Amino acid sequence: MPLPAQETSQHFFVEAIRKAVGEVFSQSFASQWTVELAEPPAPSADGEQMCFGLAFSGSLQGNAAILTQQADGLKLAQKLRAEPEASSTELTDDRKQAVEKLFQQVAASAAGALHNQFGALEAQLAGIEAPAWTGVTLALHVSEASFGTLTIELRLDNTLSASLSSQNSTHAVPKAEDGNPLSAGAKNLDLLLGVGLSLTLRFGQRVLTLREILDLGSGSVIELDRQVQEPADLLLGEKLIAKGEVVIVDGNYGVRITEVADPRQRLDGV
Repeated sequence: MPLPAQETSQHFFVEAIRKAVGEVFSQSFASQWTVELAEPPAPSADGEQMCFGLAFSGSLQGNAAILTQQADGLKLAQKLRAEPEASSTELTDDRKQAVEKLFQQVAASAAGALHNQFGALEAQLAGIEAPAWTGVTLALHVSEASFGTLTIELRLDNTLSASLSSQNSTHAVPKAEDGNPLSAGAKNLDLLLGVGLSLTLRFGQRVLTLREILDLGSGSVIELDRQVQEPADLLLGEKLIAKGEVVIVDGNYGVRITEVADPRQRLDGV
């Protein structure tokens, strides 16, 4: 199966999965994982597979399957649970659940990116038997220095493939006369793309009187105007360009983007 053409809906879909795997694995294992799109390996009877079904509803309809070798699933589970690799070769229910939770995070992260691209949708992941249906099959090579490389197969059923194809005209990327996906005016932006810009992460805000500010001391608590579960704001200057969830990456604060402003709105803040 050839790799999806650039700037098609299928390409955006696979890229969302690829990026979600890299981000979730890197965060969950506190190490750098790389994920590359590849053509699927030839069918092999060696070893059984773990399989998870990903059911879409809303702006995308259909099913995808995520498959990996059980031996790789066992290594992932042991790494998640901080177990020695030689502790056991049995893929117990607890270990299966640990891997399923890992891929549920991948599904949630990918769904956020797909929502931004295609509109409102839901993605539900659950363990299933290897699917009998045929469709588009791709592969992701996932690697990390201490773990090595594992292959994740991604299968899209015909319904999902058709749903993605129907999105191509709606979400096609505008092209200039020379075929470049950027418009002629946007090309001039290339001259500025190396300029450094300061981003601010805002958890919330509160207006205080001068007296209240003067009364502040060590141990004072200021209640902000935002619930704990609400996303934080990512600002460029005073312009809101995105929202996301606060995460910890290698001991530093980070933000996982869940909503992104329209590109023109983001440029307005520059």
